[in-house]
Amino acid sequence: MRVIKSVVTTDAILTSSNIPENEYPAWVSGTSYTALGKVIYQHKIYQRIVTGAGTTPPDLDQVNWLDGGYTNRYRMFDNTLSSVSSKMGGIELMLTPNQIINGIALLNVNASTVRVVMNDPIEGVVYDRTKELRSSSNVIDYYSYFFAPLLSENLETAIFLDLPSKPTATITVYVSSGAGLAEVGEVVYGVQSIVGRTNYGTAIGITSYSRKDTDEFGKVTVVKRKNSKYADYDIDIDNNKLSVVQRLFSEIDSVPCVFIGNPDMEELVVYGFYKEFKATISFPTVSKCTLRVEGLI
Repeated sequence: MRVIKSVVTTDAILTSSNIPENEYPAWVSGTSYTALGKVIYQHKIYQRIVTGAGTTPPDLDQVNWLDGGYTNRYRMFDNTLSSVSSKMGGIELMLTPNQIINGIALLNVNASTVRVVMNDPIEGVVYDRTKELRSSSNVIDYYSYFFAPLLSENLETAIFLDLPSKPTATITVYVSSGAGLAEVGEVVYGVQSIVGRTNYGTAIGITSYSRKDTDEFGKVTVVKRKNSKYADYDIDIDNNKLSVVQRLFSEIDSVPCVFIGNPDMEELVVYGFYKEFKATISFPTVSKCTLRVEGLI
């Protein structure tokens, strides 16, 4: 079990992106805007409620402006899996964290490959890895190579846990989908912490937020809504590391993190908050722990 505590992405960190931020004009203080007009302010889209002008920024003026969420460029950093950044022909971005980053995860990805390159200003390229997300298990001959549809088990998660500790390095991410549309729900990067060993008995599931109502005649009305993952991890933690792990969970309380039960099993990767961490000192050297994680939508 590993945990990546997310780093907040700022303008100083996101040093380049091939996704333009030009959906709407930037908000200008004192300018008159018509009702339903849209602007960009601090990487968010705001819609004018009533015609008028003002000097109060949109994020502080809820009477006149409606928050429409992040721009396409910044949706992959908004702590929401279902709002995706997208671009035809692929996404390319560069991060300059100026701190140690040894783990990065891309979640809710619609692409064929994800490549991560770390470039140190002194040593040059110190890391270059590519992960394939498309399944080819149904390719058995030339006909299926050209005409067989991609299987539904295509991965939506790309995790890189072996980045070297280079605090001054830049990290470039390439999300490729050929000439098609590439999408990324969330990019999470930071220092990974090793919690313990994930055991058999770990439970996974999905929480549905759809509404299903049945009237007195038995007619069912369904309002389709989003859903989120959850996991109840069963973990073994060495007793000499128990206090460190306990402090970790105290520090990440209410902080969105990527919880990785097994990097090779996508279903054991959950991005969200932990609800409960409980450790039972069962043996002289090992404690049995349960961890409840509720995923973000």
